[in-house]
Formats: sequence, structure tokens, C-alpha cells
Amino acid sequence: MLDYLVLAMAPGMFWLWFFWRKDKYEKEPARYLMITFFLGVVMVFPALILEVVFELLFGVSSGVAGNIMVGIVEEACKFMAVFLFVYRKNEFNEVVDGIIYAAAAALGFASLENFFYILKFGPGVMVVRAVVSTLGHVLFASFWGYSLGVKKITGVDTVFIGLISAMGAHAIFNIILEAPYWWVNLLVIPLMIILYRSMSRKIERSLDESPFKEVIETAALVKCKACNKYVPRNVQFCPHCGNHVETVAPEMKCPKCGADVLPRSKYCSRCGERI
Repeated sequence: MLDYLVLAMAPGMFWLWFFWRKDKYEKEPARYLMITFFLGVVMVFPALILEVVFELLFGVSSGVAGNIMVGIVEEACKFMAVFLFVYRKNEFNEVVDGIIYAAAAALGFASLENFFYILKFGPGVMVVRAVVSTLGHVLFASFWGYSLGVKKITGVDTVFIGLISAMGAHAIFNIILEAPYWWVNLLVIPLMIILYRSMSRKIERSLDESPFKEVIETAALVKCKACNKYVPRNVQFCPHCGNHVETVAPEMKCPKCGADVLPRSKYCSRCGERI
């Protein structure tokens, strides 16, 4: 049983690390990512209850209607895992954080789903689920995750549109996989490519607009006093003129929480304290 649990969780842990690395300028605390991940795990249970309720009330459990119902319920539950916990934290301070935390919740949800599928169909099911279904949960959630990030940072509210988009993508994904024809099942590949590219563009756009971009890129450079050109801080000699490069910008600490503070920062990126 333990080996099944490890097998179910391993892809989720890999993808969580993969997307955490995408957070280029101000990475999220590991503890918040893991809490969000396990909230995603917990949200499987209300999702199962709601799906049973919908089936009893409306008589839908399969087919197009059933897959639409699953998309609505599962995306709503994953959304609540982020909205009820980390959305209000000071660490949620970039648009891209919405995508990262959405990925964490989605991967927690997918990991427990994986465990149930292994119990039902055996370990071989993970050959497909490790890449297709586990990653798919992240791709769907990126719609509302990005919208949450935009709302938190800019105040522009497109969360409903993001949720509807995620639910629709999830339903289409399930309908394709459950189709009785193999050539229809293969359409999941171009669908995932389209969704991944869409998510990648959202991440790139979010990073480009990050409030930490300028200060980190500036902090990574130092001006050569001999030729006045900027060079990487970790070099000892200027590649432009050959003179010795002096490193400056001593390390700063937040007076409240003790976190490292980048040069020119006005607020601590961890606790929000004014520097």
C-alpha cells in the first residue's frame, strides 16, 4: 500500500518542483506550497461528495453531461484550496504566484486521484496518468490561477472567466479520453500542447510584469568603475576592459522577519514590512 502511495505522489512532487522553478524572481515558501498541495489532496473528498449529489439530483454520471459536471466540481474544489488559504497571504505578491499555487493545489488533487486509480486498475495506469492526467490538472487550473493572480495584484477581476475556462478545458479533456474511438483519444495530445503553450505565455507575461524583476536583475549586475559598463556580479574582472570589478550592495535584512532583502527594495517580499 505504501509503495502505491509513493507511486501516486511521485509525479505530483516532480511537477510541483518543475513549476516552482518557473517562479523566477521571488520563489514561494516551500511550506505554503506543501500546505496548498495537501489542501488539494483534501479537496478530493468534497469533490466526490458533490459529484454523488449531482448524480442523485440530475442523474448524470457519464457521457458529455457527466464530464461537464466533473469539470465544474473539480475545478471549483481546487480553486477553493487556493482561495481559502494562500490567496490572502503576503507571500502571494506576484501574478505568477496564482499559477504556482494553482499548480500546487491541482497536483495535490491529482495525486490522490492517482492513488485511487492505482487501487482500481493497478500500477500500470500511472504510465499514462503521470504525464497526461497529472499535468492536465495543472493546465486546467492555470486559467483560474492566472486570474486570481491578476485580481490580487492589479484588482482586475476575471476570476469567473478563468474558472469557466478551466471547467470547459477539463470537460473537453475528459470527453476526448472517454470517447470510444482511439483516434479521438489521440486528440488529447494537441489539446495538451495548446493548453501548455497558453499556460507558458501566461507565466512569461506574469514574470515580465513582476514587481521583483527590475530589482533582481539590477542586483545581479554591478557597474565597472573603469568603463562604466554593467557586468555580472560574480565576475572578478570586467569582460569589456579587463579591470578588476568591485562588488558592492551589502546584504540587507528585514527588521521584522529577518529575511534577506534585495537592494532598493521598499518592502520585505516575505512579510510586507516597510524597509
